[in-house]
Amino acid sequence: MDPQRTGNGGGKVKDPSGKTAWFSSLFGKGLLLQGFAAFLLGALLLLGILSVALYWGVSSSVAGWNRREGEAIREFARKVLQEIYERQSKLDAAMIHQALADRLNPSLFVYVEDAGGNVVYLYRQGEVIRGLERSGQGRNFLRRHAKLIQLEEVRSNGVLVGRFAAGTLGFEITDSNAQFLESLKRSVLLGLAGALVLSFLVGYGFSLYISRQSRTVAEGLTAISGGRRDVAFPQNLVQELQVIAQNAEKLQERLSREETLRRQWSSDIAHDLRTPITSLRGQLEGMLDGVFPLSQERIEKIYREVLRMQALVQDLSELNRIESPEFRPNRTLVYPPKLVSDLKSRFEVVASEKGSSLEGSWSVEQFPADEKLIFRALSNLVQNALQYGNPGRVEVRFTEQDGWVRIEVTNPGTIPEEQVPFLFRRLYRGDPSRSGEGSGLGLSIVEAIVKAHGGKVEFYNTEDGQSRFRIFLHKTFTKSP
Repeated sequence: MDPQRTGNGGGKVKDPSGKTAWFSSLFGKGLLLQGFAAFLLGALLLLGILSVALYWGVSSSVAGWNRREGEAIREFARKVLQEIYERQSKLDAAMIHQALADRLNPSLFVYVEDAGGNVVYLYRQGEVIRGLERSGQGRNFLRRHAKLIQLEEVRSNGVLVGRFAAGTLGFEITDSNAQFLESLKRSVLLGLAGALVLSFLVGYGFSLYISRQSRTVAEGLTAISGGRRDVAFPQNLVQELQVIAQNAEKLQERLSREETLRRQWSSDIAHDLRTPITSLRGQLEGMLDGVFPLSQERIEKIYREVLRMQALVQDLSELNRIESPEFRPNRTLVYPPKLVSDLKSRFEVVASEKGSSLEGSWSVEQFPADEKLIFRALSNLVQNALQYGNPGRVEVRFTEQDGWVRIEVTNPGTIPEEQVPFLFRRLYRGDPSRSGEGSGLGLSIVEAIVKAHGGKVEFYNTEDGQSRFRIFLHKTFTKSP
């Protein structure tokens, strides 16, 4: 299985490299070049769209102007020709020009011929042509603009009196309008060039900024993978890189914690297994050499050492399981009355032998937790109380306040204050004389169980000469005290 294609739990991780391979082949794999190229391509695309939109807008405006002007002059010319014929019974060039003069401009044209096809009047590009003697220019005009000009009939009372064509030769036909369009084109080109240069500068600056931040994160990740555990990332990164940096810092802390645990495990195992193994080896070698007799008492000693090593290995395995990052408690509803009943059944004989009693009280009927782990933690505390405390009443008490479940285990006798800070340290024994008893991991397991539940455990000596362990667990399993 390719590790680059899988995530947590072996699920496949989407690999976008196939879709962007062409981009990387064109612009390289560096974030600076790819980011800059993407930004520049985006800017070019945007400028291209704006250019096309502007060109279309200007062209549409000019075409609309030409259409409106053409329609207006055609309707006006038809009306004028009909009125002149009704008054004069003929089409007169002078009267036509006088009637049209206020509406004419160099971008328009008006062509008029009588019913016999003779040119009566022609206006184009500011020039007026009258009379039959210049009809050749009118015919030439018709030929040159055959695609643009369509002759329309003028009738009066159903009688054909002439034909005419009127419209515009184009907005840009005049020098002023052509100069306006040229200035507009030049301004657009200059604007596009300026926008392109500005996009280039902004894109390069932004890509350089992101590239520097990503390089900082990449160098930090490389340092972490190389074994450094003191890497600090900047706090002013962009949001996505900031998330990566925060996760990298968490990973760094987790790696550091796991490495510390691994070293500590090695030290703990070597420390606490060395003595019993050395003792067993010495006694077995002595028996093999005939120095020690093979007696029932010696076999029992060896057996106790084996049991002690077995208990130590089991406790180390349990502690390692609970402290592993992937461990999650199996949360169910835990009932204090049942816990107290199970504790009494387990320690009834031991308590009787020690001259002690085990009692329980509760003001909370149930709370969410891993029942087996909580029972293990309380068993360790009760066993310590019975084994190392003074004879008397050992009490397990359950209370609740503000969503917190508090479990207290109290027994007669105190622990020296100088030993209190080290109580939860692995393999710590306050009294070296009892180094052969227990594994030295009982309280470490209690602390690991409580932390796995998101809570905490503490110890203090009460004013009335008792020892008290106090466990805090939140009922929602989501907070820490």
